[in-house]
Amino acid sequence: MTQSVSFCTLGIGFVAPFVVFGSTPVFAQNVGDSFVVPNLPIQYDRGRNTGVLDRSRPEFDALGVKLGGFTLFPRVETTLGYSDNVYQTDTARTGDASFELSPSARLASDWSRNALTLESGAGIKRFLSETRRNQETWYVGGSGRYDVGGQITVSGSARTQRAVEPPTSAAYPTAAAAASQYQTTQFQLNAGYAPGRLRLQGGVGFVALGFDDVLTFGNGVISQRNRNSHTSSGTGRAEYALSPDTSLFVQGSYERVDYARPLASGIPNRSSDTYRALGGATFDLSTLLRGSVGIGYIRRSYDAAIYRSIGGLTAEARLEYFPSPLTTVTLTGRRLIEDASFTNSGGFVNNTAALRVDHELLRYVLLNAQVGYERDTYRGSNAKLDIVRASGGVRYVVTRIFGIGASVTHDLRSAKGTGAGTSYHETRFLLSLVAQK
Repeated sequence: MTQSVSFCTLGIGFVAPFVVFGSTPVFAQNVGDSFVVPNLPIQYDRGRNTGVLDRSRPEFDALGVKLGGFTLFPRVETTLGYSDNVYQTDTARTGDASFELSPSARLASDWSRNALTLESGAGIKRFLSETRRNQETWYVGGSGRYDVGGQITVSGSARTQRAVEPPTSAAYPTAAAAASQYQTTQFQLNAGYAPGRLRLQGGVGFVALGFDDVLTFGNGVISQRNRNSHTSSGTGRAEYALSPDTSLFVQGSYERVDYARPLASGIPNRSSDTYRALGGATFDLSTLLRGSVGIGYIRRSYDAAIYRSIGGLTAEARLEYFPSPLTTVTLTGRRLIEDASFTNSGGFVNNTAALRVDHELLRYVLLNAQVGYERDTYRGSNAKLDIVRASGGVRYVVTRIFGIGASVTHDLRSAKGTGAGTSYHETRFLLSLVAQK
């Protein structure tokens, strides 16, 4: 995976506090997420357990608008926010309030076989005083599944979006006054075959990243063109069911990253090949526990001789514990290799862990709390980066159409050594109102 982004949205990443409701929840940013989404997430849900966030609530779920064989789910989210450190700096801290409007729509098929989903959305965020932090984002995408028959399925997805890089990112330009925005386009194609106890899966993916230049506090310009890249990847997995609730798996993946420009004049960029092997188990034990645990080896080799190859232990785990039908405790962790953002290091080892608790206080009131930790250790350098995030939130479903959410989040970024960036802490408050059909 390229270009580490802490606290960004990831399909199989750590479940985070969401402050809205409905059929398409919007999640907050989380520890250890990355720009590049794995094209073959590990599957462990066998329908034996249901988490608080997964539980169906027919009396509150959006009905949508029927359009032939499809259903349209429109929604609008408005968010009032406040940050006590808008520029994420350890000196001259500035607080400001913000307002964000986020319309979106999802069109989902109602077919008995196969499936097709199209979705789009946008976000307009405005700060009251610090207008340099204003943001505009959008996305358009779709996914589909074709049931070939005979235990064979094929699925694919495509998505392009304009997004904002979280300041906690290991590669974030810390001298930037404006938000760091980028364009990403992703394509994925997966296939599966499940004869009896054996399940075979394979997937290929492609991701293109393009970063905007950003303004500094002195109205200068920081070029980020050396961060633009293309990533091609492939993954294969074989899984064997020991019983209806437990399986063993082995998985192998390959990833090729190509950067469009040199890192700097006369300094080659970090184009590389990464190989990863993983073995472990998935399980879904009735009324108790579900999840997946994998451990293996990863190695990243760079084209340029000035960057040393990095190899070592890799791991990925997600455990969901159900102390009662109204409470879900989720523990997640992983260990990967990411690319560095400064000239004297090729990459770093990324270790992340997060613990989250969701509780259904009432049928229409959901509570959550989370703490996450990330440690980035740079190879060939004395740089280290520690990130801690603690958050809590509440979601109140007023009616099938309206919902209210509130959350508070505290980020702590501690940087040590040459090139690791700046240290800071920030507290954010959010109050959201969602209208959906």
